[in-house]
Amino acid sequence: MASKSTSVNQDRTKPLESCRNMAARRVIKRPRLTDDHKRRRLAWCLARQRWNLRTWRRIHWSDESRFLLHVTDGRLRVWRHRNTAYTPRNIRQTVPFGGGSVMVWGCISHDCKLDLVTVRGNLTGDQYMRHVLEPVVVTHFDNHPLATRPVYMDDNARPHRSRAVVDYLQNNAVTTLPWPAMSPDLNPLEHVWDILGRRIQALQPPVQTLRELEAALHREWLQVTREQIRRLTGGMRRRVDAVIRARGGFTRY
Repeated sequence: MASKSTSVNQDRTKPLESCRNMAARRVIKRPRLTDDHKRRRLAWCLARQRWNLRTWRRIHWSDESRFLLHVTDGRLRVWRHRNTAYTPRNIRQTVPFGGGSVMVWGCISHDCKLDLVTVRGNLTGDQYMRHVLEPVVVTHFDNHPLATRPVYMDDNARPHRSRAVVDYLQNNAVTTLPWPAMSPDLNPLEHVWDILGRRIQALQPPVQTLRELEAALHREWLQVTREQIRRLTGGMRRRVDAVIRARGGFTRY
């Protein structure tokens, strides 16, 4: 009986012992993946599993990102006494919708970084053509011989897939990379946005107006080095392999 009692006590302590190595941590946010999303992501990666750097370096990765003027992750905590929640020193004042935001478009490849473009208002297909594709993308692609012409990647956002945009790209001999929905982890530019976001939040004094935020974004974009970009674009095989191992599911990227 004694040995049985000891065994039971040991079993009961196992969950407690495992909890000692646990801590409250930030929940990772990822887009919701359906079975169809996973299937398409897996198929996309399997088709490109054997691509080498010479192939990947032709891809020009593009994306839009919105940056809030005032950012909070919602996890702020304060040490205070009971019944002092509403004293001024225990309150963080906020502004609606983060005080406004600035949306920008960017594009990188293993060998270059195109000009950052500020998107005014909501992006439309016409605006995408007039302010992004025509002055930046097509102009850049026209500097390459057809034999070595880059391949353009954008996601499946509605403005990117409008009939006018599709026709415009075809008429200007811009080859596009098919893209699986819900796959930010396969776009290395997402990590450049993270770099910009951290740098903007670290600015002292902090930006106070949308005009200052826009200027800071363009300034910090110029400071992103080729080495930083190449570390991201040079890891595409690892990203693809991670999606394959996850059978199309979430990855650490």
